[in-house]
Amino acid sequence: MFRSKVPEKDRVPVGQKLAYGLGGQLEGTAVWVPKNNLTPVFNIGLGLDPLIISSILMIWRVWDAFTDPVMGNISDNARTRWGRRRPFIVAGAILAGLTLPIMWWMPRDISQWQMAAWLLVSGLLFYSCFTLWSMPYYSLQLEMSPDYDERTNITAWRSVSQKFIALASGWILALATLPVFGVRADGSPDLVNGMRWISIGLGIATIVLGVLPGIFVKERYYAKETSKQPRQPLLAGMKQTLSTRPFLWLLVIVITKNLGVILVSSLGFYVNAYYVCRGDLVLAAKIQGASSTAVFLPAILAVPFCTWLSARFGKRMLLYIIGAVGIAGYLSVYLFYTPEHPWLQIVSSLLIGPLATGLWLVAPSMQADIVDYDELATGQRREGSFASVFSWCLKASGALTTGLSGVVLVWTGYHASHGANQPAHVAENLRTFYIWIPVVFIALSLFAVNRYELTKSRMHEIRARLEARRGAL
Repeated sequence: MFRSKVPEKDRVPVGQKLAYGLGGQLEGTAVWVPKNNLTPVFNIGLGLDPLIISSILMIWRVWDAFTDPVMGNISDNARTRWGRRRPFIVAGAILAGLTLPIMWWMPRDISQWQMAAWLLVSGLLFYSCFTLWSMPYYSLQLEMSPDYDERTNITAWRSVSQKFIALASGWILALATLPVFGVRADGSPDLVNGMRWISIGLGIATIVLGVLPGIFVKERYYAKETSKQPRQPLLAGMKQTLSTRPFLWLLVIVITKNLGVILVSSLGFYVNAYYVCRGDLVLAAKIQGASSTAVFLPAILAVPFCTWLSARFGKRMLLYIIGAVGIAGYLSVYLFYTPEHPWLQIVSSLLIGPLATGLWLVAPSMQADIVDYDELATGQRREGSFASVFSWCLKASGALTTGLSGVVLVWTGYHASHGANQPAHVAENLRTFYIWIPVVFIALSLFAVNRYELTKSRMHEIRARLEARRGAL
């Protein structure tokens, strides 16, 4: 988003950045829509056992994780007249848009196990198409510019687009309850019918927006370099990727931050409800809704600010800054999560928000730097391998952390059977865990930042050596 210091030859046209950012709608459709809406629609609307739903969600996640490296390798080794990424992006977006509505158009008059089979198979079909799109999409970002700062600018466009998509996805269930979609015999909204028609709209949007990167974004390295490099087997590529030291430190940085935040993400509402609001679930829900709305605009504004910080001080310093702000945000819970003034907790949310914005702004940009580092060592550009292994590690750690978050809740001593009458020590434990687990993990991630060696000056040196060897691209 800041163009002044990026050489003209390294800049990506605004139209290409916009096309790339808008294409991220498919990611929101695949991640946020099922996460926010699957259980209400299939449990409340169709009566499917929530345990079956959660099991299917886990199977989807495992399938998605294992197909990522395969697709990343296929994309790296592809040699077509249109490039390594663009054909898969176009095909994947079209197929994902066509298969998305299938899972939501499940017949109503079938058994539980028939419902489960329908949901499982249709979901596997959709997520296979999503992987066909996503790995080339992520890989394409890593090769759009050779400039250290322009890479962050590209990520900024995607980040802003995703925040609007995330906001919109939160309203899908509300749209599905509109009277235009009908009501059930008991007078309640027909969630199933509403979601069916909305899924068709989402499918159309998936096709229209998802193909944009494949049509309008150029593959910078393909014609002169990557089309001529030798193909690499899957396992050899994964082994080489996992032996790249800066990549391993980036994984440590991202995963430790994620561990700290995700482990306590579900505790936030409990701290709000049982410590701050003293068991008043209605007030807690209102504050949580207001908080999510209040952080939207600051999160948008944080994108250009973090982009400027990265350009001015470097990506490592940005990680130090957002880590420090994140730690301050969680420690501020001691000040702003108070029963006397429950609405003050929104201040802590405003401080914690930039942590995720800055991290997901700079992490893809750092992956692009690592691809250059790897090219200098191996003579090959393997964006697909790095993007897919990174995705696999995030999904595996995310699945583990989600499971452990329930264990953390048990450790606090919380029992649902007590309702609003939780013992005093439980409320205090909830607050303590909510503060110190992320503080410790964020601090560990800052240690890993110190070990990450690809500074701005080092990347300029690597680029100069690459261009001396194979010319500027």
